Amino acid sequence: MRVPGSIAGRSPLWLAALGMLCATTGIVAGVQPKLGLEFAFGIGFSAAVLGNVVVGVCLFTVLSFLEVINAGGAVLSITKVAGLLLFVSWMAASSTRKNEESQSLISEQPVLVAAVVALVSWSLISVVWAQSASATVTATERYLLNILLLPIVFGAIRQRSHFVWVVSAFVLGADVSVIFGFLQSGGGRLSGALGDPNELAAVLVTSLMLSVALLAAAPSASGRRFWAAVAIAVALVGLLYTDSRGGLIALGVALLAGTLFGGRWRFGMIVLLVVGAASLGVYKYVLAPLAAQHLSSTSSTGRTDLWKVGLRMFEANPITGVGSGNFQIASVRYVQDVGPLTRADLIVDVPHATHDMYLDVIDELGIPGLLALLVTAGASIGAALKAAKRYEAAGDVHFELMSRALALGILGLLAADVFLSGETSKQLWLLLALPPPLLALAPRTIA
Repeated sequence: MRVPGSIAGRSPLWLAALGMLCATTGIVAGVQPKLGLEFAFGIGFSAAVLGNVVVGVCLFTVLSFLEVINAGGAVLSITKVAGLLLFVSWMAASSTRKNEESQSLISEQPVLVAAVVALVSWSLISVVWAQSASATVTATERYLLNILLLPIVFGAIRQRSHFVWVVSAFVLGADVSVIFGFLQSGGGRLSGALGDPNELAAVLVTSLMLSVALLAAAPSASGRRFWAAVAIAVALVGLLYTDSRGGLIALGVALLAGTLFGGRWRFGMIVLLVVGAASLGVYKYVLAPLAAQHLSSTSSTGRTDLWKVGLRMFEANPITGVGSGNFQIASVRYVQDVGPLTRADLIVDVPHATHDMYLDVIDELGIPGLLALLVTAGASIGAALKAAKRYEAAGDVHFELMSRALALGILGLLAADVFLSGETSKQLWLLLALPPPLLALAPRTIA
């Protein structure tokens, strides 16, 4: 690194500022050791993110799994501060990059860019008819911050090794979340550091697909291969302990999609699908029949009531929706139109989201909003599959597998979002951001 030399060669003000920063950290640590450690961590994190945008993306990816650290209602959460630093680092890197080194996400993925611009624009425009303008502005801000990950990740990943780093960071974040959940578990369903068992199960399906690809790509008898195998085991165990029906459905969808898009691994996906179904039966009826009661339960914990209200809301507002971020505010107006409900409290007393990303988006943004989201997801998955074909033509087996695993992981997460309101999930948008740079790095031997 050139940092020490560059500081020594600059104005003494740099040394003075560094000295004041160290002294401040020491004073804070002396008064409150815990706060001092957090302050020191923040300084180190800031230096790493601002120094290298790829490192910043990796650190942000891991932090995105640690939602529990944002508890407490702070105005600026740790992940928001990390996102701001990442944005600054990306802007600095983009401004200093030579023109011949630059790639344009717009020219590489025009459909994807048009879709996300349409999504965030329609979200903002919905403030005109929304019941709560402030909720719409907040929801639009969430969309915008997540969508910014697309150009940031595209600009950061300049080499294949960078892509592997980010994928490894995603797997690491998922594993850390699982381990945190086991350490904090009180005997119930595993929720991890994300704070919700269904959300954890959804990302573990993707982590499992990516871990398998990392294992296959790692050299034999290497440390990378060992840790990839550990990650697979952690994801499988974590997925079972979430007791999430949506997570198991997502895994089934990912494996089923593998039989269609698995390429040379199609037969293996068929075998995994059969073995997985058999293993689930053994788990449910032999190993843990009590723990598996939730999986076979017909109770929806109020989700079907929310879906009934959501469908009625869509019927009343098919084009415009009720405004971005306004489902929970407007849902009470539709309770009497859907007949008897078993959990009306989830709508009247403590309003909940729909627990269905697609219904949530079409309720709030109408058909145009849902189309924009679906085109975004389709363009991203299409980029991953196109990259797989290019790597296959070039004989690059490892990155062909990585491309296919990424596509399957995204499909699995999208399937899980039938049971989750995940349209502003950081993990979703991080995954949607990965195929474009992967395709840009692929050999252009075929269209």
